[in-house]
Amino acid sequence: MATSRAAKTAKSAQPSTRRTAATRAGTEVTPMDDYEGVRQVLSRYCFALDSGQLDLLGPLFHREASFSVSFEAGTTHTGRTKIQAWYEQLFSQRSGQVRCMRHKIYEPQLSINGTQASSVVYFDADSLQADGSVRVVAGRYDDTLVKERGRWFFKDRTITVLYNYTPGKGQEGM
Repeated sequence: MATSRAAKTAKSAQPSTRRTAATRAGTEVTPMDDYEGVRQVLSRYCFALDSGQLDLLGPLFHREASFSVSFEAGTTHTGRTKIQAWYEQLFSQRSGQVRCMRHKIYEPQLSINGTQASSVVYFDADSLQADGSVRVVAGRYDDTLVKERGRWFFKDRTITVLYNYTPGKGQEGM
């Protein structure tokens, strides 16, 4: 009897092979791989913008995704191709104006339910302008994501710019 009890205790003390994480609400348990998968989509978006690799943005969006930004009130861009074209136009309009850019996103509030997820996360985007001024844009990303064929995609992204300011001159590098 002691042997079987010890075996049961040892077995229950072993870590589970299924990794999970509690959501912010504290009620759901979500596979850790899904949690990290959503976080990686958020992070890849920022790195693609900051590095100017716009070709990496389109694949982050679902083929039927929708996208809107607060400074275009009432306008929604639908479909991966149109969203990609929006970013390309934005960057071409600002060509030569920005020397470097860096996004910082904060801990996202995530809710994941199977192949659907929602995320709310605040961001700051600092950029060193061509004239040496530093511009800071602060806002929030409100996202719905979907998982298809093992990958997470933005299904709906709304960017709300809360404020922007230019605090002073900056110097690139040291």
